[in-house]
Amino acid sequence: MPVLALADVLLVLLGDRPGTAHEIQCRHADTFGPHERVDISRVTWTLGRQERLGLVRSRATPAQPRRRSWALTDAGARRQRMWLLRVPAEFTPDDVRIRVLLAVAATDRATFDMVVQVCLAQLELSRLRAAPAPASADLSPASARAELTDAALAAEVAWLRSLHTRRRARDRG
Repeated sequence: MPVLALADVLLVLLGDRPGTAHEIQCRHADTFGPHERVDISRVTWTLGRQERLGLVRSRATPAQPRRRSWALTDAGARRQRMWLLRVPAEFTPDDVRIRVLLAVAATDRATFDMVVQVCLAQLELSRLRAAPAPASADLSPASARAELTDAALAAEVAWLRSLHTRRRARDRG
């Protein structure tokens, strides 16, 4: 995960609740899986950078003064919401996957529903723009790539629609 994406991901995780760098690292691993685990030094460095930008603040934890607990500032809350709900026009499958997994793990239901709707709109728009040639046309590498892209986008649309109708574990009351 690129450093810039990690900064935004950490803001979303902090939007759910404050935590230490270790707790945030664990929530990241729970959200994206152990194969995408982020090194604690990278988490701490990124949070420090976000603090210098005024997006998060830290304070010593009462039990262990050398450990810091991190929380969003108002500016950080605005940025994390804006990033979460703004899928770039030239998005990648990771842009959708990251936002949706974060919305499943770390947002309220209304925000989750908005993230799914924004991602669905982008995917459907991309499918309309791509419009692969009909399968009856002669096969070429370009047409095969277009069909693969369309199939991948269709699978993502189906995945999002199925998630949208389900209750998340965090929705249980």
